[in-house]
Amino acid sequence: MTRALFALPLLALLAGCAGYRLGSPVPEAYRTVHVAAFENGTDYPMAGAIASQQLLDALIEDGTFAPAAYDKARLRVQAVVQAPSTSAVRYSRNKHNVPDEYHVALTARLYVFDAKTGKTYVNGKPITAVDSALTREDYQTGIQDALPRVARRLAQSILTELHSLDLPQE
Repeated sequence: MTRALFALPLLALLAGCAGYRLGSPVPEAYRTVHVAAFENGTDYPMAGAIASQQLLDALIEDGTFAPAAYDKARLRVQAVVQAPSTSAVRYSRNKHNVPDEYHVALTARLYVFDAKTGKTYVNGKPITAVDSALTREDYQTGIQDALPRVARRLAQSILTELHSLDLPQE
């Protein structure tokens, strides 16, 4: 009877861990990715290039996906970076009608294709990331300075999207 009382919680614990899997659920065949330079749909120079570089950095740091040349990659990732939207969140102490800080939202329309089969896994899905920007009474420079940070957050969101793709096992 005492053994049964100890065995029951142990079995419950083991049953809870039965679905756990160590490592990424992404099949090995789909781990090579080509990231094309993102199209820049903003008024800020290099916004698309910054976002695509941030995605490449995130892929390397994560380690699940390996960046590869266009003809060697199984997955192909493309995106169109859209103009950032901003909303004022803090105003200057001296000039109450001049914002000092904004929330900057950067959106990219994401496309992911299978190079081998031609199947589209993501077709223009909007992915958005938000960060803050201090403008110090210079809006353009403040937003330009914030772009790498918000693009980094955008890259993390795109990486999460890549991890959640419904890819067939091969």
